[in-house]
Amino acid sequence: MGSVVLTEKEFVGRDGTRFAYVEEGQGSPIVLLHGWSSSLRWFERNIPELAKSHRVVALDFRGHGSSEKTASGHTMEQYAIDVRDFIDGVGVRNPVVVGWSMGSIVLWNYIMQFGRGQASSMVFVGQSASDLITPKYEHGIIPESEVQRYMYELQMDRRKLVAHNMEIMVKHRPSDDELEWMTEDYLRCPAHIATVAFYHQTMADSMPAFPKIDFPCQVHFGVDPKMYKLVHGEYLASIIPGSELIVFEESGHVPMREEPERFNRELHAFASRVSG
Repeated sequence: MGSVVLTEKEFVGRDGTRFAYVEEGQGSPIVLLHGWSSSLRWFERNIPELAKSHRVVALDFRGHGSSEKTASGHTMEQYAIDVRDFIDGVGVRNPVVVGWSMGSIVLWNYIMQFGRGQASSMVFVGQSASDLITPKYEHGIIPESEVQRYMYELQMDRRKLVAHNMEIMVKHRPSDDELEWMTEDYLRCPAHIATVAFYHQTMADSMPAFPKIDFPCQVHFGVDPKMYKLVHGEYLASIIPGSELIVFEESGHVPMREEPERFNRELHAFASRVSG
């Protein structure tokens, strides 16, 4: 279960949306963006340690975690706009921006809309270049024929689907308490928001973003194949010019929780290097 106490603050976006975020530490900045249906609490094993050397800021996307459950705006385009407004609004300058899972897809949309924008560098964690398997792209995790079925289950038996996802996301089965915490955190995102966000992240075409990346990047990827496969991370690193692949041998989709000490060490070293 979640055990680290993180003090949440509130940021009001340009359209009046209320966002929850956490800010700790001083130094070169790191911005943490979570995945689909989850929250900033998935970085609870990283924020306190990273904050010893960095200004660490973590955001709950609209509709997720403790942020406002807005009726609209649950696209990768709007989430990227929210990230831009948030970074500007809290006064973060030239951060390393870290996107886990859907957070990476949001960052790729950010690149397509704003280029490098405010970021000095980016880290993409546990996400393939696209979740959608097509005749032109084999490194996804779901064919288009299965998207409708997944959305149906999100509406009709979401708890069962989420609980199953929690078990296949990680290499080693967590304790019952940990699994309960993970499941309940995902269920904080209302079903209608989770369903819309799932559709938009799955159907997103991020490929145009990759040729635009001309700044330092890392890809962090676990080896457990139950959800994603290492080849997905290898492919992503191969199409992002000059990126570095960091492999986590004891992780699946969630290396920042499964191997937090290694994750923190690698991220600290990268942030320190790119900040000069």
